[in-house]
Amino acid sequence: MKTPKIKLKFLIALFLLNGVINELKAQENLSFTKIIQADSMSKTDLFININDWFASVYNTSNDVIQMADKDAGIIIGNGVLFYKPKRLDLLSYGGHIEYTIKVYIKDNKFKAEMTNFRHYGSGYSFGLITTAEVHKTTGLYKNEYNRAWNDVKTKIEAYCAEIFESLENSVKNTNENENW
Repeated sequence: MKTPKIKLKFLIALFLLNGVINELKAQENLSFTKIIQADSMSKTDLFININDWFASVYNTSNDVIQMADKDAGIIIGNGVLFYKPKRLDLLSYGGHIEYTIKVYIKDNKFKAEMTNFRHYGSGYSFGLITTAEVHKTTGLYKNEYNRAWNDVKTKIEAYCAEIFESLENSVKNTNENENW
């Protein structure tokens, strides 16, 4: 008689565990990656160029760059994106978004990766931004949360595209102006 109860409890636990695992899979960290070709540029030249790019884009590269290893071909930094929603009903979500930027460098190419986006609002903070389509909040204001959630993710995506374009243009301009 005890065997069916144990099987039922085991099945319920297995079912709940499966739900938790599926929920975690659906909420991967939001990240953007771009591989950029830099024909006829050595790893060393790219490293120097990208280090210069960090200094010009972030104004104080010493505060941004957390690690720079020329031999390994990697630069890791932390940046901040200021977020100001255009909609009045979302103003309490305005604030900033912190992120990590990693650049992996090889001869003739590099990979830029932006991850670990964390939102800190003046009234409401989302924390870690994931790929989930809707925010986990439920209740009366869930539609407002979801509008803000999606607006934050849209701003992040547009910002990453700008950063990638800036990096690519910096390398192209350096490559074109070698014979100054």
